[in-house]
Amino acid sequence: MKRIKIVSLSIALLLAAIISGCIVHEEVSPDAKTGKKVLLIFSYHHDHPWVIEETRGAEDIFKGKGIEIEKFYLDTKRKTSAEWKKKVSEDAVKKIEEFKPDLVIVFDDNACGLVAMKYAGKALPFVFCGMNGDPEDYGFPAENIAGVVERQHINGTIDLLKQLVPDVKKVAIITDSSPSSHGFVTRIEETALPIEISECYTTDDFDAWKAKVKELQPKVDAIGLFVYHTIKDPEKDREVSLPPEDVLNWTLKNSKLPEFAFFDFTVRAGALCGVTLSGYEQGKAAAEIAIEILEGKKPADIPIKCPEKGNPIFNKIRADELNITVPTDIIKRAEIIDNGDWRKG
Repeated sequence: MKRIKIVSLSIALLLAAIISGCIVHEEVSPDAKTGKKVLLIFSYHHDHPWVIEETRGAEDIFKGKGIEIEKFYLDTKRKTSAEWKKKVSEDAVKKIEEFKPDLVIVFDDNACGLVAMKYAGKALPFVFCGMNGDPEDYGFPAENIAGVVERQHINGTIDLLKQLVPDVKKVAIITDSSPSSHGFVTRIEETALPIEISECYTTDDFDAWKAKVKELQPKVDAIGLFVYHTIKDPEKDREVSLPPEDVLNWTLKNSKLPEFAFFDFTVRAGALCGVTLSGYEQGKAAAEIAIEILEGKKPADIPIKCPEKGNPIFNKIRADELNITVPTDIIKRAEIIDNGDWRKG
């Protein structure tokens, strides 16, 4: 009987509270990101090592957020003609119209120039990343566009090279003639370095690349490799780039000079060393900005970001090949690549 009285009293008090308005029913709002759609537009093809890392970084941030993601690949490393770029950029616009995303992320310079520029100042928000050029070159930032620039660790890479090869005084840099290379070369020319850069050579012709590598052998102490993904064989299809591993393998087998590089995939594939960029960090930073925008922040209020983290890395197989002794302090703080995959082919 006593328990019944207590329960009755509790019910009476609850009813009184509801009637008096002391208890308010509050609906929990769903996550602002749930049900949103994000389109990822990549400048290159899906199995490009940089794209793989960018994708992993972005997906790690989006994981569990209830966001629908689709991907589109411009494939402008393997196919570089003006006709292809026009067609694929139009296809990207059609994809945007069909998918109707709440936000688009564009990865690397070609996607910025071929797609994002068309939407500057419009309603659809964009985030860019992996940009080697200056944002102003593309009209960014804009009211609806924020993003992440890619800046190589030039001085850090040179410092690492000099620790491995102290006698290095003069170097040359060789790269393809892609938009990414043009932005990089501009920055090299504007950067004060503790070493002489004899030249920054750009070409998309494999015969010219080969000739330059051979020409440099007695002239410099080391060769810098930026990217080599739009190189074409003049005796084959001039519209389609060679597999980049073919270009790198030829270079490593025909050069006796130490190489320094700016991307980890180049060192992993056989080049000597570099303080390298991370595609993962680029994709992660872009996705973090995307989340801010999906949660209501205006792109114009988000400053352009530049991930500072660099990864010291060297290839032990190449060091042994060149008879380079790696100092103990570098072994302790750098990532060591110890495989011979680049010898294949």
